[in-house]
Amino acid sequence: MLSDKEKQDILGKLIIDNHDLEALELMVSEFNIFEAIGVVRQEIRHSNFIAFLLNPLNNHGLGDVFLKKFLISILLKFEILSLSPVDIDIANLQDVEVRREWRNIDILIYSSSNKLVCAIENKVDSDEIHNQLIKYRKTICEEFPECRKILLYLTKDGDIASTEKDENSTCTEKWLSLAHGEVAAMIRATYEKYRSTLGSEVYTVMNHYVNLVRRHIVSDSEIALLCQKIYKQHQQALDLIYEHCPDLQLKLSEFLQQFIKSNVGQGIKEAHSSKQYIRFFIERWDNIVWFEFVNQPERLSLDLVIAPGDIKLEQAIFDAVNDLNIGGFKTKARLSERGYNHIYVRQILNSSDYIDGDLESLQKKIKDFWIKYLPEIEKIGKAVLKLQSSQAESI
Repeated sequence: MLSDKEKQDILGKLIIDNHDLEALELMVSEFNIFEAIGVVRQEIRHSNFIAFLLNPLNNHGLGDVFLKKFLISILLKFEILSLSPVDIDIANLQDVEVRREWRNIDILIYSSSNKLVCAIENKVDSDEIHNQLIKYRKTICEEFPECRKILLYLTKDGDIASTEKDENSTCTEKWLSLAHGEVAAMIRATYEKYRSTLGSEVYTVMNHYVNLVRRHIVSDSEIALLCQKIYKQHQQALDLIYEHCPDLQLKLSEFLQQFIKSNVGQGIKEAHSSKQYIRFFIERWDNIVWFEFVNQPERLSLDLVIAPGDIKLEQAIFDAVNDLNIGGFKTKARLSERGYNHIYVRQILNSSDYIDGDLESLQKKIKDFWIKYLPEIEKIGKAVLKLQSSQAESI
């Protein structure tokens, strides 16, 4: 137990001459219109803004510049044989329709004269719904049989769609993985190139959107890495601060920590936790991988995390969980060698749950989630344990 003097010393080290903390405060204090109106993690609002820029008929002053930039970037990345960047560059796209929520598809781009259709399914915090992408692909193939098709699965980290097969369909197009950071880079390249001809309002709002994505959406953003650095260096001080914030987030943290304790002895082992991160291991796991409840003010998820270290071991764990083919798995093009990799995410509570529910109802949803996904958690636990055991035997 720390004394009051020790606690004061710990907090003093956090706030006195902490250049990292000053840098973080400077980043987050910068005004951002999207943060101001509360649309940071709302998928609908992100889709609305991306669709606004993609539509040549909207009053952003870009015409089809961003639409062509977007499509050409996709073609260069994935080398789609039925289309070439030159085809898009010389195409007349003035007849393009950009539809929102057409047949529940987030964004649909359609040009009848060019026989082209592009579908974008956008995910910020939510997971892919079972058979959702199969259904959307089937709809597009049936409605646009003569069109060349581009299917894009847009997520924070460019996750690969886990659902790829439909035995009853002849449609062969695959959903291509696209990250929000890549779209932000396209937007930034566009407004920087055309800054002199863009209106100041359009330039500003595009810049604000890019900064929003860099601050809050991408996992390896500058802010995310700085937060990890500060937390690693001042973990005790930050945990003390979290412990003394009497709010719903704290109450849920206390409930989750007690909930984990109640499951100790049933294949669960406690780990160091804080207000925001409530961690546990599967029994006999090494401490390079763990589960954690990510307890944010208006969002709660269960993540599987791999710590930075031996990249070969990280990749082996990643592959072992990937082989399970489960819905919450977050497939990336490559693992980060310097950051914590959240490779499995199951959302438990979203913003609407906090608006509509009290503490008791939120606790019930957590218990219901645990009952539903415990078999999946155990399945992951066995796969990682089997991998660790096989590696130990080979040493």
